[in-house]
Amino acid sequence: MITHAFTRALLMLGAVVGLAGCEPSERVPARGPKAPPCPPPPEPAYQASVVGTIGKLHLVESRYPLSKLGDVLAAFKPELILIAARVEPFHDGRLEDASFEMTYVANLAKQHGIAVEPIDWFREQDLGAPLAPVEPWDEAEIAKKEAEVLSLPRLYNFEQANGAELEEKVLVATGAEARHRSGNPLMARRHAWMQHLAASAVSRHGRPKRVLAYVDVLDRPVIDLLLHGVGYTMKEPGVLVSKAKEEMISDMPADVMNDWKAQLDRTRARIDAAKAVPERAFWSDRQRTLQVAVDKRAGCCVSQSALTVVP
Repeated sequence: MITHAFTRALLMLGAVVGLAGCEPSERVPARGPKAPPCPPPPEPAYQASVVGTIGKLHLVESRYPLSKLGDVLAAFKPELILIAARVEPFHDGRLEDASFEMTYVANLAKQHGIAVEPIDWFREQDLGAPLAPVEPWDEAEIAKKEAEVLSLPRLYNFEQANGAELEEKVLVATGAEARHRSGNPLMARRHAWMQHLAASAVSRHGRPKRVLAYVDVLDRPVIDLLLHGVGYTMKEPGVLVSKAKEEMISDMPADVMNDWKAQLDRTRARIDAAKAVPERAFWSDRQRTLQVAVDKRAGCCVSQSALTVVP
């Protein structure tokens, strides 16, 4: 028969075992030396972060200079970097095909010996293509309101561009566009290719433990979802920068400046060779941004009108 004394002994033993766990809020105050604090939980083995960039408006927004992109890299120390550049132009060394900040990021990756993979996708014949019509037609105002964030200037500071609030708004707006425009084929196809290229890059590099992506702020949610879906724990860029012990210098490296100057010559040639008006407008915009970046050494700040292409 189990005695009351034996029962009390079992309860006391359970209490001692419970105190050995690491739940400070449940501990009974003990006499003697204070127990050591609980160790932090282990870091997830596979981590990723997606940085939303704002294109040429990095030259306008003083609170989001290009150096912030480098700060994330320095803090996170990735093994693989994904950038918003198309595959063929990237491998041909024609990064003027991408937004100018991708040249800066690619250069930093090279300096740090980090592998870089391009994950953007679009077709020249789709430049300037009209959006699919809203269906039904009488919901045009509703569709416009629900997707408004997609048409606003990307004039966000670093915290806004990489915060949860804007990411949620963009994700919801993208879904609204898909609902109202029969799937919005051009946007949906591009995002599907970007996700495919990102997943392929991660796989080909043996699933690195730390992956960092730089994409347009409006593309951030789809790449964030993809990397989370293939098994990565997502880290917010703002949190990474807040914990950084190292910051990038604001002056542009000579290699970046030389790359931009070479890209300027090639963009001028592309403008001359362009036959369609949308394609010419695309390359003219690239050329104007590169010219300002070179003239100002990508420093702060210029007005938005300074980036406007003059016919």
